[in-house]
Amino acid sequence: MKVFKKHGPPRSFFECASPLGTLFIASSDSAITDLVISPKGGAEAFLKRMEDKYGARLKKGADAFGASRALDRYFSGKPFAFDLPLSPLGTEFELKIWKAIASVPSGETISYAGLAHASGNPRAARAAGTACGANPIPIIIPCHRIIRKDGSLGGYTGGLSIKETLLGLEQIK
Repeated sequence: MKVFKKHGPPRSFFECASPLGTLFIASSDSAITDLVISPKGGAEAFLKRMEDKYGARLKKGADAFGASRALDRYFSGKPFAFDLPLSPLGTEFELKIWKAIASVPSGETISYAGLAHASGNPRAARAAGTACGANPIPIIIPCHRIIRKDGSLGGYTGGLSIKETLLGLEQIK
């Protein structure tokens, strides 16, 4: 995965059908910046969220990076690793956590504590969990692979049913 290019604000978005519902993907000229899973309120809610975050209204555009094809392949259930240019907007700590998340292979999970350790901050398990919740590009930056130390799922921005679906797709029990 081409994590992470220097951040440029998104200019456009496109929609992608998935088993989870419609995915809305925002991108700059050089990378994907955001992915939102089936927001309540659809495209208008997504556009409002992006406008609040970046201060500009996005225009509908094309899938310049092949994300739809990559997501289709991922949702087919076969082993797959994303190789897309990404440019999430976050703090230095969040970017470090998201890079660590991106290194967790498909079919595997690690705990929030393990994630904190992998990012070089072994005492920051709670902060790592908060950074997971702030992940602007879920699925592609696979925060669903991060679980509690006791093996329970923990939380997921899109809801636990989506986390369970994604883990099931990757055949993680």
